[in-house]
Amino acid sequence: MPIVSNPNESITIEHPLKSQIKKSKSNGIYHIEIGTVCILKNTWILEFFNHLESLIDATLARRLAHASLSHTMNLDYSKWLPKKSFFPFQKDKKIIDAFERWAENRIYLGRGIVTPVNWPYSFHIEKPLMVSIEVGEICSFMQSLLGYSLRYQWRDDGGSNASVTFEQIDVPISEIENYQFEQEHDLEYIFDIDNGMNWPSRDGMQISIISTNVLHEFAKTINELNLKELDDPIIQINNLSGLIENILCMASINACSVDNQRYLLDSTEQFENWFENHINSNGLGKLTSCNYDDYDLSITFEPFIPWPIISGIILDAWQRSNGILGKIEVHSLSENNIEISIKSRRQIA
Repeated sequence: MPIVSNPNESITIEHPLKSQIKKSKSNGIYHIEIGTVCILKNTWILEFFNHLESLIDATLARRLAHASLSHTMNLDYSKWLPKKSFFPFQKDKKIIDAFERWAENRIYLGRGIVTPVNWPYSFHIEKPLMVSIEVGEICSFMQSLLGYSLRYQWRDDGGSNASVTFEQIDVPISEIENYQFEQEHDLEYIFDIDNGMNWPSRDGMQISIISTNVLHEFAKTINELNLKELDDPIIQINNLSGLIENILCMASINACSVDNQRYLLDSTEQFENWFENHINSNGLGKLTSCNYDDYDLSITFEPFIPWPIISGIILDAWQRSNGILGKIEVHSLSENNIEISIKSRRQIA
């Protein structure tokens, strides 16, 4: 799961994502072509999935590829598909040109460079973010381009190169219901991103745009695994939270370890500011209410990605601020809101 370096081609050209990322009144932030998204640092993404595999003791790449394909099959690719030609001999060239335009554009989302090796069944990916996510995305677009179902397999060297091959299969493509993105309720939003025309970055740190639907679909697949019991759960186990929620939360906390910053959270106002800058502005969730009294934090928020992941990020910031270990308790969980509290483990003990 390698990460590509971002050459600084320009410090004056506005990055294309600046005009493509919007903020809705009800569903966080979204990309005008791929729907509701979140913004994550590449280092965090890499650490999260590595720790998750370690905690579960299983390879999760196939499940992530399936989640990626399931979401992207419902996207509208009409912008990228070639126009019909009166000359049959131009058809293949137009299809390849369409693929190359799409492949170049996806770099702006934080993806690797895809080039055909043996069109249309073999491709090379240079410096992919995560091969499993990218394979699902490429397969979806190729199915839309070719008009038939594909089976995929891939290999990667654990570094900066991967190859993916496709095989036509006799399975009808399901009827697609393209996602509709409401734009009439957009809020004013300034997307914080460095200038340039390559992989997106913020203050020099590489970031990627990830569909929230992919994360939700991926989290569902973990339910199918036989998970090991935890000796020391970080979320109190009750009828609202169990083993899966704990594992997702722990992987999220461990992923935050790549950030050396310590946060000052001594009041409700400071926590609200931190939540706005780190959670809301990145499309992870929206704060409903909170109360910060000494070490005790009570918070209600609307999650746009699986709530245990957000809870792990919140707990990490709380622990950095207070210098002590904490534990989460879930008090209520509905379709739109979750209420949790964080207390010192010393208090709980």
